[in-house]
Amino acid sequence: MNQNLINQIINEFKSKENYIGEDLPKFSDKNYQPIKISKDNFHSIKEITSNRNIAFIDGGNAELLRASNFSLHFIRLYAVIYKDNKRVKAEKKEFYCLVNSFEDKDEIHYKAKLFNKPDFIDENDLIFSSFDKTIVNGINRAEVSKIGSVVRRFSELGFAKEIIINLNKDDVIVLDGNLQSTVTNENKYLNNLYVKAEEKNVIVSAFCKTSTLLTEKGMPIPPLLSRLSNIDESWYYHPLVNINSSNHKAEMYFTKLNKSSSYVFRYELYKNNEYDINEILSLLKENSKDPMFRGYPYGLIEADRFARVSNNEKEQLKLRLMISLGKENKELMSYLNTTNAHDVLDGMWKG
Repeated sequence: MNQNLINQIINEFKSKENYIGEDLPKFSDKNYQPIKISKDNFHSIKEITSNRNIAFIDGGNAELLRASNFSLHFIRLYAVIYKDNKRVKAEKKEFYCLVNSFEDKDEIHYKAKLFNKPDFIDENDLIFSSFDKTIVNGINRAEVSKIGSVVRRFSELGFAKEIIINLNKDDVIVLDGNLQSTVTNENKYLNNLYVKAEEKNVIVSAFCKTSTLLTEKGMPIPPLLSRLSNIDESWYYHPLVNINSSNHKAEMYFTKLNKSSSYVFRYELYKNNEYDINEILSLLKENSKDPMFRGYPYGLIEADRFARVSNNEKEQLKLRLMISLGKENKELMSYLNTTNAHDVLDGMWKG
């Protein structure tokens, strides 16, 4: 790419209007009632001493084998509990998920079978039409690989429910992501988590790494809030929207957890919990001082690190599978070759 073309692209970025005045968040669903963004809705996070435990939960998955009619995933879940900003307990679970296609009433469906299955997930919830509107890819049927990520999400929610046994009244769970149900059967796992949490008065929340929310003028909300804020310390923004959806029982906040950070994150709490938002954010603030990523909770960094399946680990697992299959490799390869042409081409140009 020549410099003139680069300059044209940069100038196009600069020509866009970066509106930083008051604006309305944009939601397409009528169950979301936006509230005008205003400087009056910024609040400083006051430091509060708290003896609450806070549990961080994340999951990772790697697709080991894939054809047009099946997909094999390795899934890992990790939970870590902190108190007084020190790790007091950690737990990990691992299992395999094989998704196969089958025909039912003249339509292709997908069904997942779990190996070393955790007790908190029901395989009956893992049967989907390939044209289920919550997983399809545009006008095309969903790819079989999609189900692996769905299983991981359901498992994270089930694992969070299981972790509650290690928590006390007013302790906090922090999931990676949000509290919105977007896939068939997902609401079952969210509601089961909420019921168990309410029994012990445990607070359920979720912390989003990324946010795609825009205002009516097309501005991303985190940088807009960052520019509007006149608070020279950690802060949170609320209210932004009133949510009246059975699929999203949450109160939504945006927060900057470290004054030296350039990141503003979306944070959600189960709306039926009773909580002091300042105390909870003060806990998260204390956990967000790691110089590697100031403003992001270290508990989530740890959960991501130990739940993540590295490319090297993925390749080792694939190799063990292929060796174990032995003479059946040839027949298996005929299935794998239906989807792996891109991988072959990528391999030709490595190095």
